Amino acid sequence: SEVVADIERLESETGFATTLGVIVKANNVYDQNVIDLIHDFTIAAETRDDGAVVASSSLVNALAKIIDIDGATVIAPTEVDIADSGDLMPLDIARVLVSPDQTAAQINLRLAPASLEQRAVTVDELKADLATRIAALDIEADSILLTDLGPDQEAVTATPAGLATVGIGLLENLSSNRAALTYLALCLVGLFLVFRFRSFSRAMLALVPVFLAVGASSLIVGLLGIELSPLTTVSGPLVIATCTEFSVLIFGRYLEERESGLSPREASDTAAGRTGRAFFTSAVTTIGGFAVLMVSPLPLLRDFGLIVTLNVAIALLAALVVMPPMMVWVDSKGWLGTAAQSNPGQAVKLAAPMPSDQTLLAGIGAVAFAAAGVGLYASADTSSGSADTVSYAAVALPTPTPVPTPTPAPTPAPTPTPAPTPAAGDPTPTATTVPEEEGSLLDPADFPDEAPAGTFAPALFGLLTDAGIEGNAAHCTIVTSYERAGGEGILVPNLLAGDAASLGLVAQAGVDCGVDPVQLQAAIAAGLGG
Repeated sequence: SEVVADIERLESETGFATTLGVIVKANNVYDQNVIDLIHDFTIAAETRDDGAVVASSSLVNALAKIIDIDGATVIAPTEVDIADSGDLMPLDIARVLVSPDQTAAQINLRLAPASLEQRAVTVDELKADLATRIAALDIEADSILLTDLGPDQEAVTATPAGLATVGIGLLENLSSNRAALTYLALCLVGLFLVFRFRSFSRAMLALVPVFLAVGASSLIVGLLGIELSPLTTVSGPLVIATCTEFSVLIFGRYLEERESGLSPREASDTAAGRTGRAFFTSAVTTIGGFAVLMVSPLPLLRDFGLIVTLNVAIALLAALVVMPPMMVWVDSKGWLGTAAQSNPGQAVKLAAPMPSDQTLLAGIGAVAFAAAGVGLYASADTSSGSADTVSYAAVALPTPTPVPTPTPAPTPAPTPTPAPTPAAGDPTPTATTVPEEEGSLLDPADFPDEAPAGTFAPALFGLLTDAGIEGNAAHCTIVTSYERAGGEGILVPNLLAGDAASLGLVAQAGVDCGVDPVQLQAAIAAGLGG
């Protein structure tokens, strides 16, 4: 169908078929321990040898890929990086990646196309890797991750979720009881047949085609490598019910012919010749109905149709080929008790008379089937499971203690120097006070005597050197001014606008670099058009 074609095209283009979500919980998922855990886990998942994880997305590894540099060591983001990113994220994206109280974060793993069995192995390995990494966390005693934890509560938990886990869980639940479902269906059918025929031998003879169908289909499924699915798992009870109908029809007609006075051979031939045509037609229509599913584009339906078609076909052949000679052989041994029921002209009776030689064995058989059914049900996994809710106290990250910045010794108050009078018609520059030189705080000899890098730095360097300032002192003045102002892009526009604070910053930088105040004032005046 078009939908299936679109899905297959999407898988081919994107490289993944489904997603696996992992919910990480802690008192604060912005803690560095949690950040490192998510970062290392996602890198290990994406670099698996089997390529099962195509890519991943989370706040941590998204930011890690942004700060990653080719050829450099891969490092995890810091608490500050993650916290700042979380504050800047759009609300819709933030809801998907991190809970509002920062106690939960989501990792989204994109899984490559694979069967449910293969995907179950991948998920189990990822869960084991997460558990190992969480157990290896070295959390300090005063960490916020340990605040207000409950008894035996882990500091960090990680739980897989999403469509991948739902499909795997469904398959595991059905697969774990697949054999039990089939055996339980056999026991219930056998118990009913014992009560209906009042004969254990008659009930077991009717089950012969069913046994052959179930056993042969399991062998064929294993040889063909057909993958299990929720539908193929429940095909066993369905086939048992269908195949029992065939055997009861032909066996009932055989008993009817025996009661009419025919010998075992004649009764078998008559039953197969008359009733055989009817249920052969019924079986073929059933086979055709399920065979249509084999051309379905959905693998789930295709495998289900194949298995059921094989089972019904095997049951039909067993009922037509195997059962007639077995009825003759068992009846000739006297195990069916038909000799005592020969009564031509009377209504057919499927059940053996009571009491008779069949009664004791029928009782034993009924008890055996009932006990087997109870035992199978008791041993089956019927638990519904339970959901554990683990809550964490939202704890804010500790505020980092600022590192004190060394403060240079105060510079004595400078003597104001008047700026040169501008020529008539020129714009009036803003007055700038250049501190008097009291001894430089920076050694110009540590700087090169050429213009520093930058868009406007060469022009500023030319103004200073044209005023008679040494090249290394001019370089020192420009670099120091940029550092104190926060960069060239901030300082230069302010200088061009005649900002007094920026002009004063350059003047102070010049003094700190040992520049003569008169020369510096002349350079500033020249730059302002003086």
